[in-house]
Amino acid sequence: MTKKSNITLMSTALIATGATALTTGVNSVHADTVKTTDTNPAQTQTVKSNDQKLDDDITNAKTDVDNAQAKADQTQADANQAKSQADASQTTANGAQSSADQAQSDLNAAKDNAQKAQDTADQATDAAINDAKNAINDQKTQNAQNEQGVEDAQSDVDHAQDNVDHAQADVNNAQKDANQTDSAANAAQKDVDHAQDVADGSASQAANDQLNDAQNDLSQAKDHANKAQDTANQADQHASAAQKDVDQAKNNVNDATKAQNVAQAKTDAAQNAQDAAQKALDDASQHQQNSNQVHLSQGYIDALNAYSQASPNDANYQQVVNALITATNNEWAQNGGYVSNANDQAIKINSKADLDKYMAELNTYAQQLVNNVRDQFGTSQVQVSNGSKQVGQQIGNALTDENWNSLNGHDMNVNRNVAQANGLSQLSDQDMNVVMDKVLSKSWNLSLDDFKKALYESMQNYLFNGVEWNHATSVAGTRLGAKGKDVWMGLGWSFFTPTAETNQGVPVKDGEVVITSLLNFMYDYTIQDSSKFDAKAIPDDSISLDTIQQLENDLSAKKATTNAANQNVAKAKAHTADAQKALSAAQVALTTAKSQQTKAHAAVDEANATVKAATVAVAAAQKAVDEANASDAVKQQALADAQAALKDAQAVQGQKHAILDAAKAKLADANQALGQAKARLASGSHFESWPTSFS
Repeated sequence: MTKKSNITLMSTALIATGATALTTGVNSVHADTVKTTDTNPAQTQTVKSNDQKLDDDITNAKTDVDNAQAKADQTQADANQAKSQADASQTTANGAQSSADQAQSDLNAAKDNAQKAQDTADQATDAAINDAKNAINDQKTQNAQNEQGVEDAQSDVDHAQDNVDHAQADVNNAQKDANQTDSAANAAQKDVDHAQDVADGSASQAANDQLNDAQNDLSQAKDHANKAQDTANQADQHASAAQKDVDQAKNNVNDATKAQNVAQAKTDAAQNAQDAAQKALDDASQHQQNSNQVHLSQGYIDALNAYSQASPNDANYQQVVNALITATNNEWAQNGGYVSNANDQAIKINSKADLDKYMAELNTYAQQLVNNVRDQFGTSQVQVSNGSKQVGQQIGNALTDENWNSLNGHDMNVNRNVAQANGLSQLSDQDMNVVMDKVLSKSWNLSLDDFKKALYESMQNYLFNGVEWNHATSVAGTRLGAKGKDVWMGLGWSFFTPTAETNQGVPVKDGEVVITSLLNFMYDYTIQDSSKFDAKAIPDDSISLDTIQQLENDLSAKKATTNAANQNVAKAKAHTADAQKALSAAQVALTTAKSQQTKAHAAVDEANATVKAATVAVAAAQKAVDEANASDAVKQQALADAQAALKDAQAVQGQKHAILDAAKAKLADANQALGQAKARLASGSHFESWPTSFS
């Protein structure tokens, strides 16, 4: 079976009417501490301890005496009880002894007095009781006097310490005055010695020599100062130049940084543009048309256009046909073999039910094949709507149901009946092509890729069969009366199962099925009942190969721009790094220059100080020379003046030393008085801590 014999065109009369081409667009807790200062703590503690013990013992003794008086006329048993109470008093005294070891002697005295109280109790009389009471009152008075004595002794110590402090201050001031007068006297003595040397004439040569030396020193000092100033001036210039270098280097860094930022901004923009272009390409690639499209040469396009406009009655008709045949011969080579798609190959189709699932995708692919050709011819694009898809599907199904052999041509009855059932007056064009003539076994073992390949090869047969051209003009939309019309297309598949023993002279095998593709075209003027025909075009969101190529070219250009921008950024960064390095070097040089400048000015200050000192030395030496060269009368008068000044200084010196000696003596007396006051306070010799008896 040849390609030429497998294609069939059914066409109907076309009426030329106006049309509009449709295009579809792409898409804290604190504690307070109180410090107590005791005046002679040990003595005060002793007095207080004695008072407490005394009060306790006196109270106990008084109790004993009162008990004894009350029971004086009673039996000896009453006296014995008084003694028992005295023993209790002894126990109390012993307890006091254990709590204060430092008052042992006082506690012992308390025990003795307690015993005496017991004895008194044993011999209790009114007179003895009165004596005991008087003794108690006397002791309390003495204790009060003792406490006052401690306070007076401490006051004496404080007063004595103040006297010592004042005396020491007087000694310090007197010593300072004495030291000053000593210095003044020593200076006056030197003046006298110098005046004596001048008067004797022994200082003349030395003064001249000293003047010469001082003048030489001054000259050298001035020369050194001038040189130091020159060095300082140079250091100032170097520091100034270094500062300018740093300022310029900073400007360079700022400029380089700005340039780098600009370059980086351009790079960022370029990268963003590249990313956008990449995304656009990626998005478009997801909706890319099948890469297997038919590409026509301009020669073929021109030849088919000429044929579409020619008539068999034209004198040059055969020449037009020959030119088309010649142009066609090159198109097979230009449109090589179909390139399979792995994703489509993975989709298996083993029955018509499987195929029906992909009719929408196959309709879109067939539409892309046709419209790609029509793009090249500049003719109206075909639309796919639910109505056109239904027409194509129903025609294929009807032919399959009657087991129509496509080699018999078009079934005009089926075409008319389906068209009219869908609100159309007739079917405009129908391009048929046997795509697979042997499908063995009940499992077809085909794929979606096989059916797309069948459509692609059908397009090649329609355009380049070399025998007849009505299929070509139908697909290209160049037929007379078809231009400018709105046109819809619906894809159909028919399945023919041979019933004879042979099919076109070839033995028929069990399970053989012949599959035919049908491109069904419906023009706008054939729509009779729009309620039965859904003409709303289904948008084709697929992206053409030309658009993909444009997006690829745009991405390539964006990548080149980004690469160039990245190179500029790299250069700008290198320039910034160089500028920063130069700035660092300039800052080091400036630091060194400023250090040298500081040293140079310090040297100038030191040299100027030397000049000043040398100038003073020259003046002093000149004065000495002038004194040495003065008249004897002047020299003698200077000697006399110096001696008088010495005498005055020595007199003042003597006065100040006398004052110093007196201050030292007063200080010694104050220290002695302080020592005595402290001793009295410590010993407590002027008061007693306990009475010797109660009698």
